[in-house]
Amino acid sequence: MHLISSLNTFFGGELVRIVSSIVVIIVAIFLNHLNVRYQTSPARAQAKRGQGRQQLVLIKNVIILAAVSFIVMIWATKIAGVAISLSAFAMALVLSTKELIMCITGYTMFAMSRPFNVGDHIELSGVQGLVVDVDLLNITLSETNGSHQITGKTIVLPNSVLLTAVITNHFGLGAYVVGTLRIAVPYATPRAEFTDIATRIATRICEPWANDSLRHFQRLGSRALLEAPSNKIEVLWEPVDTKQHWVEIRFLVPAAQKEAVSQQIQNQIWQEYGAQLSLLPHSQ
Repeated sequence: MHLISSLNTFFGGELVRIVSSIVVIIVAIFLNHLNVRYQTSPARAQAKRGQGRQQLVLIKNVIILAAVSFIVMIWATKIAGVAISLSAFAMALVLSTKELIMCITGYTMFAMSRPFNVGDHIELSGVQGLVVDVDLLNITLSETNGSHQITGKTIVLPNSVLLTAVITNHFGLGAYVVGTLRIAVPYATPRAEFTDIATRIATRICEPWANDSLRHFQRLGSRALLEAPSNKIEVLWEPVDTKQHWVEIRFLVPAAQKEAVSQQIQNQIWQEYGAQLSLLPHSQ
């Protein structure tokens, strides 16, 4: 009888805590969903885009903080009892399973924030590649080179790197991305003439997807409450020294065609203007 009574007390108390914690998490997710729906509604997104983004993030953080606080309150007595009676054992356990805990924590952060998805091309901890798999402990990448071509190597990283590493997601904008091409030209190059040629060539190459890419970024901007980039070609000049300029050409392009389109634009520019560049005087 004593054993049955103890089991009832244990499962009754633990079950209430578990159910309460699950309810708090579900309510927090529901409230955050309502917050996103309200802040990203078309009418409000157009009226207060910048302010709406700030309110969206603020309310989301308040919801998360409140949910964590409620869960801590629910388990406070249990945590205190365990901490007092098993503090030494808990410390030893934490130290011995530090990497495991960090990996699981990293996966939890990944699941909550989703900085990338399977199939995205990312740079992480000095390596880059396509995300093949993300499990509870590891991230698996198919390594790529500077041109985003697969090398055939597989890289496995622990999820703990997600806690400290800088993540660059080249496909984070979805089907279309902002492509850039940097070309070195002599200092004496006529800016207006070269800008017109580069703009015309890039516009002609990117014309098939110009409208689709603009609508894509407008949808992303509406959901994220940010200004969408223009589908117009931008040509920016950056002086280096008295011998040359860097010319950066920016354009919208399908993510899978980024490198190919950059090469195509560069080749056509040199085909059309390369002869004139070779005749320009260079500073000695």
